[in-house]
Amino acid sequence: MSIPVMMTIAGSDCSAGAGLQADLKAAHAMGAFALTAVTCVVSEAPGTVRGIQEVDPALVADQVRINLEHFPVRAVKTGMLYSPVIVRAVHEVLAGADVPVVVDPVMIATAGDRLMREEAVAVYEELLLPGAALLTPNLDEAAVLLRSSVNPGRDELPEAAARLAVRYGCPVLLKGGHLEGDCRDVLSGPDGCLLGQWERPRVQDVSTHGTGCSLSAAVAARCRGWTGCSGGARPGIHRFRHPEPSALGTAGPGGCAEIVVKPPSPRLSSSPARIGEPGDCLRLSVP
Repeated sequence: MSIPVMMTIAGSDCSAGAGLQADLKAAHAMGAFALTAVTCVVSEAPGTVRGIQEVDPALVADQVRINLEHFPVRAVKTGMLYSPVIVRAVHEVLAGADVPVVVDPVMIATAGDRLMREEAVAVYEELLLPGAALLTPNLDEAAVLLRSSVNPGRDELPEAAARLAVRYGCPVLLKGGHLEGDCRDVLSGPDGCLLGQWERPRVQDVSTHGTGCSLSAAVAARCRGWTGCSGGARPGIHRFRHPEPSALGTAGPGGCAEIVVKPPSPRLSSSPARIGEPGDCLRLSVP
C-alpha cells in the first residue's frame, strides 16, 4: 500500500490545537503520512501566547533535509517560521528540492500575538511567496501582506485574494474563518481569476485556534504536483469548514477544534505500509 507523504515545517503548540500538532492530525484525517520539522516551541493555549523559543536554524534546515532524503515527500507545508534566519534556512533547503510548497504565512495568532518578527516579513516575501504552489493567509495576514491597517471585509475577499495572487504570482486561498458570522473562503489563480469560493455556517462553541493550520495542512495532504495544490482546496474546506458537529469536536475546556477520527482506539495494521526507502514505517490503521 502506498501512502502519500507530506511534511510540515512549523512551530510546536503545547495545547495541540494549532501548529505542527494540528497539521499532523489534519494530514492523518486526509489519508496522508505527515513528517515534521520543528521551527519553534510555543507555550500557548487558545487565546494566549506566553512564550516562544526558536530552534537553531541549522537544526531546522537539517530536519527538512533529512526528511527529503529519506522519504518520498509529495508536498510541503510551511507554517510558523518566525525569524529571518529560519526563513532563509528553510528556503535554502527547499530551493534545491522539486516539491510543491503550500505556504501558510503564520504571522499573527488568533489572540492577536505576533508569531513572526516584523523584520522577517520582507525576507518571507522575497524568498518563499513567489515560489509557492499555494498561499493560504487568514484575514490578519492578508492585511499585513497588502500593507493595509484594516482586514478585508466579506465582500472584499475576492479582490484581496486576486491582488495577492498577482503580486506573488501564485494561487491564493484567502481564509475567512475570522469573519463575523458564516465562514467564507476564496481561491484565486495566479492571474487573479476567481477559481472558487465557499461559504458555510460556523461550527458553534469551537475556538478558531488552529483551524487555519488544519485547513492548509489538509490542502497540502491532497496536493497532486505543482499545479495540483489548488485542487486540494475543495476537499480541505469540506473537511475543516464542515457545519456538522460530527466533523469537529471540542478538546476539553480549552475549546480547541479537534479532528474526530473513529473509532478512538486504533490498532496496528497487519502489514507495514511502505512510505519510502529506507523510511518504512508501521502505520496505525483507523478504519
